[in-house]
Amino acid sequence: MGVTTRSRSRAELRGMVDHFPDELWIEVLSHLGGKDIGRAVCATQVFAKFRESVWRSACERRWPAWSQAINKLQKVVNPRHRMVLTEWLAEVSWDWQLESTILFKAVSYLDQYLSQHTVEVLSRFQLVGIACLRAAMADTVKRLPLRLTDQDISLDAHRFAYISDRTYTPDEVESMTNTVAETTPEHVKDAPNAKMFLRSLWYRAVMSTLLSADEMHVYTVASFFLQLSLLDLPCAAYSPSMVAAASLSNALELFNKESWPQMLQQYSAYRTKEVQSCKDRLKEVQAITSADHLRRIWCSQHENHGYEEYNEAWAKAQLTLACPTRI
Repeated sequence: MGVTTRSRSRAELRGMVDHFPDELWIEVLSHLGGKDIGRAVCATQVFAKFRESVWRSACERRWPAWSQAINKLQKVVNPRHRMVLTEWLAEVSWDWQLESTILFKAVSYLDQYLSQHTVEVLSRFQLVGIACLRAAMADTVKRLPLRLTDQDISLDAHRFAYISDRTYTPDEVESMTNTVAETTPEHVKDAPNAKMFLRSLWYRAVMSTLLSADEMHVYTVASFFLQLSLLDLPCAAYSPSMVAAASLSNALELFNKESWPQMLQQYSAYRTKEVQSCKDRLKEVQAITSADHLRRIWCSQHENHGYEEYNEAWAKAQLTLACPTRI
């Protein structure tokens, strides 16, 4: 009798849960950490019908409004200074051949720091950027099967002091890295970044035959837009998944493809009108941002693409990478 009662109670509970509004689940999930959100969304059948929507909305609610906080708090450092530092961090990442998501993690640490701490002297700003890159590398290598010796060499404070032309000492690098690591919340450290979302969208597009795997000019330009967005403080107001979606949509549009196909709308849970604001901002960034060093790196890295059947598309991609253009 007790078993029957429990079974009926579970059935009634499931029936009640099925009728809970999506907004209620989104509110509940928005209070969970990143890993717990993932477990809940993947393990609970009731979320199947609106899984992507819940994931995206919950993550967006937890995404910090960094741009407003930075503009309000910082009196010495301005968006131009941040752009110069971020471009330099991108150059270091290329020179050191770092895994591409590390740069995105480092910039999120930088924005988190700038939203909470005032940089009193501009000459110390580069030190903050160096520390953010080092902290991001440290958090990343914890998840990689590197030998301890390799890890120790890559994170040596002397190495980071050297790239500043010895403006800072290894002890200063170590101290600032500890400050960044201790003050960066776990949800920022664990948050998926825009490059991760772009890879996911690209994989879905290829698997659904929306794009061919050989159409790497589309992915390359989308990735460039994504990295260019790191230089622009207003772009920090958008969630990583939004920036990834807008970057891919702009790249598709550039090559005369449907800008935001239904399949990508369903997978990303972003409708066409929802990505338009971010798309417009990214187009403006592409049109006004010189980023000469970064553009030269991208052009040199992709001048020998190896996809002869797409030579015309790659020529268009190279032009987009090489100089500011209206798209």
